Amino acid sequence: MEELRSEAAMVQYLSKELVSCMKCHLCNTVCPVCEPRVSQGPFGMNRAIYYALRWEDFNEHLRDIIYSCSTCGKCVEKCKAVSRALPLVSIIETARELLLVEKMQGPMPDQTTVLKNMHVRGNPWGYPSHERTRWGEGLDIPFVSESNQIEVLYFVGCASSYDPQAQKIAKNLSKILKAGDVNFGVLEKEVCSGSEARRMGESGLFQYLTETNVSLFEEAGNVPIVTGDPHSFHTFTKEYPTGDKELEVFHYSQFLNRLLDEGKIGFSSTVEKKVTYHDPCYLGRHGGLFEEPRRLIERIPGVSLSEMAHHHDDSDCCGMGGGRMWMEPPERFLPSQVISKRRVEQALATGSEILLTACPFCNISLNDAVKDLGKEDVLKVMDITELVCMAL
Repeated sequence: MEELRSEAAMVQYLSKELVSCMKCHLCNTVCPVCEPRVSQGPFGMNRAIYYALRWEDFNEHLRDIIYSCSTCGKCVEKCKAVSRALPLVSIIETARELLLVEKMQGPMPDQTTVLKNMHVRGNPWGYPSHERTRWGEGLDIPFVSESNQIEVLYFVGCASSYDPQAQKIAKNLSKILKAGDVNFGVLEKEVCSGSEARRMGESGLFQYLTETNVSLFEEAGNVPIVTGDPHSFHTFTKEYPTGDKELEVFHYSQFLNRLLDEGKIGFSSTVEKKVTYHDPCYLGRHGGLFEEPRRLIERIPGVSLSEMAHHHDDSDCCGMGGGRMWMEPPERFLPSQVISKRRVEQALATGSEILLTACPFCNISLNDAVKDLGKEDVLKVMDITELVCMAL
């Protein structure tokens, strides 16, 4: 297990990266949380961190600035294209870690209980841990603790375990895996992947959750893992320790395409729908999976896929990443609801009947935005698994 970084190591990392900025300000033009004319986009955030380090002044104003970021990564793509490819999201996350752990300024007030809930109950909402698998009642899904002969572990994630909208993802994916005769099971004592703890800067909690999950994975026999949560997918593949055996992790879009390729599942119904697809930030820009979800969608008979104005690595954020799911940003930053409504308006412009996504956070955010805009009769938000079930 990698040791936690010291304050000196974090300061050294930030100092090295921040002075590399070319000050072109072009990252501000793509930031979802700020208007382009406002300097408190990625450039302004990084300048705030730079001067906080230089003057040794860490305060609530700085906290508000760096916790407003959704960590969507669009600024990183812009910097790759026009400048020095600074690791802008990593800089933000390191600054949060420095503020929270060493300077005792973070996180945002609304997030304090969230981090405590992750530690005590294993999920950010603080729901009872024994209710985590209640979504699967009546579906005859085996627990790993009862049968260690499974071949695939389905890591459900917190949102799909507890949120009523996101639970549809867990139910539909389980039905699809059953249809493909996949010998899978879930963890009865599953806990949060720790992704959001890492995003909020709580490295100690992230390490604790990592150790817990790694132990559970070992008990399950270190079998391949399938998840419908891009945040967990990103964390498992890029932030978890590999040890003696590297985790074999799939987002369901990868795994279901494989089942289709092998002929283990097939579509028997035509779904005559015009759809558009929203790239989740942690599946697309962070995870590199752009074509797998689209390939899965296009294999469904009758479906017509239209792209939004911003798609693939240019896709806009739903506004709920980076811990913003559990906080309201200061007034000078755009609320998450405004960000998600903008995305829904882009979907409406395609004339699609269905807005598809492959992330429980995006599913929640975009569904709420459709309701707020009063467009429920025009546009439905679905996870791809729901459309797959319609075609099976």
